[in-house]
Amino acid sequence: MKIDVLLFGPQAEIAGTDMVSVELEAPATAAAVMHALKDVAPMLGPSLASSRLAINHAYAMDTDELSVNDEVALIGMVSGG
Repeated sequence: MKIDVLLFGPQAEIAGTDMVSVELEAPATAAAVMHALKDVAPMLGPSLASSRLAINHAYAMDTDELSVNDEVALIGMVSGG
């Protein structure tokens, strides 16, 4: 299954795009997406440890399964006051 992962801010700048696609076998989990991102976008590797996936606008746990129509986004570390 093809999963499109939206990128924002510094991660989009590093990757040079606002979306990266990964190909996974079903059932795909959030952890599998993170692992696949290391292969298809190695430049994101250093930031993945401090990033989380969101599935349909909610933070995902590693074991959460995805379906083809889910909106998936990589959320980098954010700071603020």
